Amino acid sequence: MVHDIMMLRPEYNRANPILIDRGILCDHNTKVTVHPCNWDGCMMHIAVEHKQVCKHLQQHHGVNTTSPTSEDMQHTTCLWTGCLGAHMKLENLPRHILLSHLGVRWICSTCGGSLSREDAFRRHTLERPGCQYAKAFVKYGDGSLVIDNSVLDGGWSASQKVRVTVM
Repeated sequence: MVHDIMMLRPEYNRANPILIDRGILCDHNTKVTVHPCNWDGCMMHIAVEHKQVCKHLQQHHGVNTTSPTSEDMQHTTCLWTGCLGAHMKLENLPRHILLSHLGVRWICSTCGGSLSREDAFRRHTLERPGCQYAKAFVKYGDGSLVIDNSVLDGGWSASQKVRVTVM
């Protein structure tokens, strides 16, 4: 299967090339947070969202986390570089990647509590006195990069010092 891959070229962003699937930029009108995928030596960046992690695993690594084909395929081992071989249900793999490898945390604006998921934050606001009206902000792990689609003009963003080209 051929995928439309884009590269943020190093001579513009002063870093290693950043490979992303064009679909990530098409799915977001303004800003998108991406992070390097370290699944079994992958060189691409993935959007730091559950849906996009699932999509990347399926399209680029052949891992279908939404509908395992057989009883044997309902569990998997995480192949993320540096992971200690965590074994889990396929449906839990994207959540594991987001929390353990991409460092996504939900931070309470009132008490500063750090929670692992949005549902945990909602539960926190219901159960903790004083946090009922709190807002959450999402904290991303080290290595995350924000790409602002609104300033990409023909693949170039002077403010981000990046150039997007089709590979």
